Amino acid sequence: MKKGIFVLLIGSFVLIGISKIGLQLKTTWDTQQRLYAGLLENIVKQQASVDELQARIDATESKAVLSDHDRWLIAHLGKVRDGQVKLLHGLQAQSQQFFLPLYRSWFGNGFMLVIFALTAAMALLGKPGRLSKEEQDWLQRPLHEIPDLYVDPGAHRHQLAPPGSASNFITARLKPRNAHQLGIVRSRTLTAMGLAFLLAPQGGLLFDLFTLTDTLLHTNTSFFELPWNTLSNSLMVSIPFAIVGLYLLFNTSHDVRIDRREQVIYLGDRTLPFRDVESLQLNQILATGERTYPNSQIQLNLNNGECLSLMNHAGDDAMYVDLVRLARFMGKPVALNR
Repeated sequence: MKKGIFVLLIGSFVLIGISKIGLQLKTTWDTQQRLYAGLLENIVKQQASVDELQARIDATESKAVLSDHDRWLIAHLGKVRDGQVKLLHGLQAQSQQFFLPLYRSWFGNGFMLVIFALTAAMALLGKPGRLSKEEQDWLQRPLHEIPDLYVDPGAHRHQLAPPGSASNFITARLKPRNAHQLGIVRSRTLTAMGLAFLLAPQGGLLFDLFTLTDTLLHTNTSFFELPWNTLSNSLMVSIPFAIVGLYLLFNTSHDVRIDRREQVIYLGDRTLPFRDVESLQLNQILATGERTYPNSQIQLNLNNGECLSLMNHAGDDAMYVDLVRLARFMGKPVALNR
């Protein structure tokens, strides 16, 4: 019953939103059509004015004998005609490009909406907090009933390893790379965010590139007379978003690999043998920023007293089952009670 109510409310909201968008598009299109009709009317008037001036010039030039006034009148009317012709050409050029800004806006916004929808679906369908059946079993069982897991609460340390950059959503999971390796994999949520930043603003840029290419290939417009200002404006928007997207895609991944065959943990620029790890620990910490939110952390307790943070984010259950997987994989005790 409750689920049906939520579905009904969400469906109503979506339908209302679609109807309002449709009404806004229709209003915008009708306004543009009225403006375009006025522009065409102005072009017709300017053309009639040019034709009238040309007719007066032709009539004066057709006289058998031209007086000084006739010559002055021809020159004067010629200047006025040339000005009118220049204005007419400008209006005609404007009419040819009249709907381009509107089409660009629609294409850019539509492209952005599609990308957001696809990346949102990607994030939801690949929800990082969704656990496998085995992980759900680990979550529901007491620690001492999980096969191949050694629990040693006495190995717990009060010293906390400095966490990495905190996050209020799941940014990574510990996943098998093959039968002998585990690795930290970027979550689909973070991947979807990176793709959204990278791709969503590019619709306007794609439209501008297509328009410039079409103008260059199918008109007499020279390369240097193309509307480069529009393209530069698109680049000013797309480049910063692309930088953020590329950063999320390539600079937020963890260069961590746990190799059971070699009995080594590769931590980026550091190599840590399994024998140096005394125990594994799950910490609950508070991350502060504009708001305070809880983070979970997998901590490596080393034999020399050092504590290292392997990964941290806001997914408590996901972090817990990742710790269980790591402890079973390495054969190391976990220092916690749950």
